Amino acid sequence: MLAVAARIAAAAGLLIGPVAVSGCGAPEGEITGSTKLSYFSATWVDDSIFFLEVSATDSDSTTALVRVRAGGRPERIPVARPSCRDPEDVDASASALVPLGGQDIGLIVPCGDDVELTKAALVRMNVRDDATTPVATVDYDGWGVAWDADAGTGYSRASSCGGGIRAFKESAAECFGGAEARFPAVTAGGSVIYLSTSCGTGDAGPAGTFSVCRHDGPGRDSVLRRGVRKPGGLAVDGDRVAIAGEIDGKAGLWLLDGGKVRRVAAGDYGDLAVAPGGGRVVAVLRDEGWFSTRWSLRILSVD
Repeated sequence: MLAVAARIAAAAGLLIGPVAVSGCGAPEGEITGSTKLSYFSATWVDDSIFFLEVSATDSDSTTALVRVRAGGRPERIPVARPSCRDPEDVDASASALVPLGGQDIGLIVPCGDDVELTKAALVRMNVRDDATTPVATVDYDGWGVAWDADAGTGYSRASSCGGGIRAFKESAAECFGGAEARFPAVTAGGSVIYLSTSCGTGDAGPAGTFSVCRHDGPGRDSVLRRGVRKPGGLAVDGDRVAIAGEIDGKAGLWLLDGGKVRRVAAGDYGDLAVAPGGGRVVAVLRDEGWFSTRWSLRILSVD
């Protein structure tokens, strides 16, 4: 699936063949693609799609935040790196994106004063004027981030939890999901859906597999689906769960609905997000060829 090295590499090179996007009603298909750049943390906010792009070949450059407005083409947006103590106006590399509701997007940005690289700032950016406001300092350990707009808090893997998931602003909040937890997503009812090798205190699945888990409060974790291999992402669309990974030996983008799973598209997908109105997802597709690997960002229907 999407290589960890690509997630922490930096962006360089040129976009190849971008196409215009028409908001939430955008046609299915490719937004942009490249053999020089890889993409991750795709997010759909209002009528724009945001993602992070990194160099597929140069590990010494920086990541770039990219936006595709309705009817527009990919454009890079500069990001200021916070110190988490005092504002510090220097270039930064966002490591994750998350919708915060309405016209706001959240950026997880490493703290400029953090030598151990375990702290990050959650920065709110309005997608209309690009104005940014620090929200909180968080313990972020990669593999996705989720936001509960009603509760006003987010969830991510935390270093202090040994890789387990915990709410951002609650230092005493429980850790859940275990060391292999990843890709948290919040439902409309406040439950947290995530992938892990086991759900709560339940038995783990076969070696090398992940389960789709649901967390409804302390000690209340349940299994929605077992048998996901090489997971690349997860997103919630109403009562349905979109999963990127391998199921029954087949790689693709899958939809879990009412206990049944079906493959929406074949391929090595990851880093997916649901459109604000539901029914569509934007996801990263990795296509490994004979001589090079091509990365693309695509819109797909899940209805």
